[in-house]
Amino acid sequence: MNSYARWRRTLIGSSLLLAAGGIWLASSVLLVAAMAPIGFVAYATVTRPPKAESDLVCTRTVTPMRTVPGNTARVTLTIHYQGERLRPDIRVVDGVPDDLAVVGGSPRGGFTFDGKESSQLEYTVRARYGEFEFSPVSIVSRGPATGSSTTIELPADGDTQLQATYDPEQYPLSERTIPITGEITTDRGDEGLEFHSIRQYEPTDPASRINWRQYARERELSTIEYRAKEAAEVLTVVDARPSAGQAAGLTAPTGTEFCVALASDIIDALLADRNAVGIATLGIDASELHRETLIPIDSDLAWLPPKNTAASRTQIQLLLDAAAATVAPQEETSRSSSNGAPFDPIEIIDRTTQQTQVIVFSPLCDAFPVELVKQLDAANRDVSVYSPAIVDSETAGGRIAAVKRELRVHELETRGISVVNWTPTESPELTVEQDLARRTQ
Repeated sequence: MNSYARWRRTLIGSSLLLAAGGIWLASSVLLVAAMAPIGFVAYATVTRPPKAESDLVCTRTVTPMRTVPGNTARVTLTIHYQGERLRPDIRVVDGVPDDLAVVGGSPRGGFTFDGKESSQLEYTVRARYGEFEFSPVSIVSRGPATGSSTTIELPADGDTQLQATYDPEQYPLSERTIPITGEITTDRGDEGLEFHSIRQYEPTDPASRINWRQYARERELSTIEYRAKEAAEVLTVVDARPSAGQAAGLTAPTGTEFCVALASDIIDALLADRNAVGIATLGIDASELHRETLIPIDSDLAWLPPKNTAASRTQIQLLLDAAAATVAPQEETSRSSSNGAPFDPIEIIDRTTQQTQVIVFSPLCDAFPVELVKQLDAANRDVSVYSPAIVDSETAGGRIAAVKRELRVHELETRGISVVNWTPTESPELTVEQDLARRTQ
């Protein structure tokens, strides 16, 4: 039994006792006094706010529901009142996901309803990488009587999620492949769909590849070769060191988050095309990660060799989650940070072959990833770089950091290394297409 019910029973009991005493003693004073508790109960019953779920409906709209990390989304919460009585004080708090920062407006509002009507509150959140679920709306309804209120959690109709990912349709891979059927067209003749050449017939050739037109014309057997489609062996390197965990502001995603976001989507695309994919995450405590996830890490480097199995996909996602959780946004990108070089690049070189293609994801906030890429290139590894431009050029420190970063990008491009250099608030697809066009010129 709640406090209101106990309070009402106490008053009704007092009123009955006074009325009984007045009748027994024939006292008009006691009979009049018995009316006072009943009056309090009647007033509280009339002014007590009804349960909000009985006459309130909330509808949420998130625009856009899917965006890229770092962009903003506008949230509109509409409160529909379907009752008839005056509701003088309705206080609403929308269930914003804990990891999303409100950068405009407010998810809180106070309203008064008199009859069937609707009101709205609007606010803006900054997207982070991933999928975020909104919680139910918290509603406090207060009546005219002092201290009289009810609180409920009301699920909202409409949009309940905000998703921020990258979904690139292309990614820079060379024709270095491994002998596994995949989606990369090679310059080698074998089974496939695209014509490559005609060679002399061999007894072991299947009948489906015999050039029957030539046989009908010249009575000589020959075999048609098609361009083989094979898979690639790809190692993705994700920079999760302290220097990569900087951001343009308190509510902006970090460089590490951007790298994890794009790496996750590219890895999914590579695996879907039957490529063998591995991962090395820089800045992760490999021993601690091994204890928590039981990933068979064979060195201080948080590393998984290229594979394409259900188990390897799960393990890659665990490493990406660990990388995303390493840092929090800082106030400015110009904030100093140590290089945090966690290992010797020779570790990656020793664990790969010349057939392994390496994709490095790093904001290039310091010189270490540049040296890593240069050593991989010197070891004849086919290497490319994805680099989000997270620096803020509005401040003096940010402008200096931006210049240093551009010099690092230029240094890599001068060596002929592909650098996909993009602004995180935009999709990198156009930049990737331009990069592929340059590589084919």
